[in-house]
Amino acid sequence: MTFPHLRPLVHKLPSNWVAVGAVVGGLPAGLALGLMADDRQAELMSVFVTARSRRRGIGKRLVKTWMAKVGTKGARSISVRFAERGERRPALEALLSAAGWSEPVEDGLVVLGRSGAMVEAVGGWAPVSERLSKQSLYTFDPLCLTEADMERVDSLLALSDAAQMHGPLRLWPQLEQGVSCIVRREGALIGWVLAGPSRERWSALSASRTTQNTQDAPLIEYYEAYLDPRYWHTAIAVGAYHHCYSRQVELFGPQSLALYFTDPSRPRMVRLTRRRFAPIAERVETIWRSDGPSSENAPRT
Repeated sequence: MTFPHLRPLVHKLPSNWVAVGAVVGGLPAGLALGLMADDRQAELMSVFVTARSRRRGIGKRLVKTWMAKVGTKGARSISVRFAERGERRPALEALLSAAGWSEPVEDGLVVLGRSGAMVEAVGGWAPVSERLSKQSLYTFDPLCLTEADMERVDSLLALSDAAQMHGPLRLWPQLEQGVSCIVRREGALIGWVLAGPSRERWSALSASRTTQNTQDAPLIEYYEAYLDPRYWHTAIAVGAYHHCYSRQVELFGPQSLALYFTDPSRPRMVRLTRRRFAPIAERVETIWRSDGPSSENAPRT
């Protein structure tokens, strides 16, 4: 009743997950499963009703009961994200509308590809290969920050261009050091690429039937990339990705998956992603988002 990647959760549900099941005639008929984040934002990850129990209002009751459950746990907001090409998208949108959720809006772009193929393709782009051959100015260093580096991170995060960025210090506990890097120009920190094991939100995407032979492949999510705006024209941001993808190949193999998400608030990254990374990816998917009623208006059961 849920994505293959999420099934093991149901056997022993972690405390930050909320599940609501429906039973009809003594038989399981449906499941709503979602995640409660530390910031009290709840996200509905999966909702399913068996074929024989559909068109009876069970899906709507499942969603509303799940909303009430996370409400009792102190959820400040409720949302769901889904892929544009999902085969059950129309049914999900109808269900959310019936349960009082907002009209879906475009929330971002996900790119999923094999790290080996990405390395080969990106390394062949003329601007990147030329830049990578001139290592005197730029380097891609491990995540070892000096006091001066930390001050520089703070100053970059204060720029308007870095809105919603977290930086290496806040994301540190969840990072995979080997596939993350600090970008330097003549020794000075000018940006970073931060990655680690994929978070629950996107893990189900790798198990999709539209991407072949991915269920057992290691999945690395590139959480965040940022570069001082003064150096965007240099192509070094793509060079930093090439470095991290290369390290991913070394550590996890060329068949491992690299996943990147960028949201509409960063149009420059969206354009770069569509222009450069999308053509060489196995899957490019527009993500949509719908928000549930506020906790004050959420239904109680």
